[in-house]
Amino acid sequence: MLALTPAAGCSRGGGEAVVTIRVEGSDTMVNVAQAWAERYNQLHPDVSVQVLGGGSGVGIASLIDGNCDLANSSRTMKKDEIEKATEMYVTGRYG
Repeated sequence: MLALTPAAGCSRGGGEAVVTIRVEGSDTMVNVAQAWAERYNQLHPDVSVQVLGGGSGVGIASLIDGNCDLANSSRTMKKDEIEKATEMYVTGRYG
């Protein structure tokens, strides 16, 4: 997993604020990520964790582009992905 930056989301029926964490990435890891999300939600019912697959590259790209909070990857990041992530972070365009 690469990064975690929870953002405030919508509210549930009772009007309480809910934090939503969006997780994307590795199809290899999607089932275990869903199990982690379910367990985390049991411990923190005010946090919604949304898990999507799509592949490691999709998750990494989504994280770099600021479209998800956490990326699952079953491989090491490629040099160009690290460079783009670094550029986005340094220039303040990250997330």
